[in-house]
Amino acid sequence: MKPTNRTLLKLSRTNLRRPSLVTRCPLAAAASITDDYNVSELARLIGKSEKTLAAKLTNDTDTHHLNLAEAIAVTELTGDERILSAWAQSRGKVLFATPTRAITDDEFADVLLLAQEQTGQLATSIRKARADGVITEADYADINKMTIAAIEKLLHLDAELKAQVREWGSESDE
Repeated sequence: MKPTNRTLLKLSRTNLRRPSLVTRCPLAAAASITDDYNVSELARLIGKSEKTLAAKLTNDTDTHHLNLAEAIAVTELTGDERILSAWAQSRGKVLFATPTRAITDDEFADVLLLAQEQTGQLATSIRKARADGVITEADYADINKMTIAAIEKLLHLDAELKAQVREWGSESDE
């Protein structure tokens, strides 16, 4: 099997807390790439020096700034959508995958059940947070994460339904 760019980008070190994966700040999300991916390999694939890319990913420098093309390249090479997701969330939006192919009835049932499961987990999280009468910042962060996950699942379900829409009586139904 031929190695892909993604297999070449093995994690360089592990960030066990991983707060950066749920951040709403695209610059912080970009900076967190250095925690999880081999920056020298990314830089080589993008055509930048390692020091330049590292400086661009670190959002505390005034001399180097990650541009849109570089952010897109990092996202494409890693398959990691944290920058895009953080940007969307900072704008009050969510990302969800649109269908790339028709799904079977069983697969649709799974999508529906996953959406219901996610909504149930959200309800459980809210109930537990309210149990003591005080919703803390940590409680809200968990609820917010689950709310976004539930919305993403419901939007995925909606997209799957939209992909199944056909005109009644059209030639394809005959």
